[in-house]
Amino acid sequence: MQMIKNRIKEFEDREKINKFIKYKPQEKSNVIHKSKEKLYEYYKCDYCGEEIRLDIKPEERSGGIVDFPHTLTKRGKIRLVLHNKCFKKAIEEFTEEEVTK
Repeated sequence: MQMIKNRIKEFEDREKINKFIKYKPQEKSNVIHKSKEKLYEYYKCDYCGEEIRLDIKPEERSGGIVDFPHTLTKRGKIRLVLHNKCFKKAIEEFTEEEVTK
């Protein structure tokens, strides 16, 4: 697991947050153009890399998109996808940097 402040340039340059699609596992078949069955869409957490499913109601999801302001990052506004459990750890990375200065 890489820390967010080590990958901050990657997040600054990102134009939009990618959605990924989980497909139903396919059985072996001789059919060439068989369509894949979509199960759900999800984001990948920028901190831990696990899935944040988008087929669940927004109030019940395990995370989402967060805008970190310039006052916290000292590099401009950065948009991240984080789990609720990873949110506090991500903030600690930015505030930890201030304490050590």
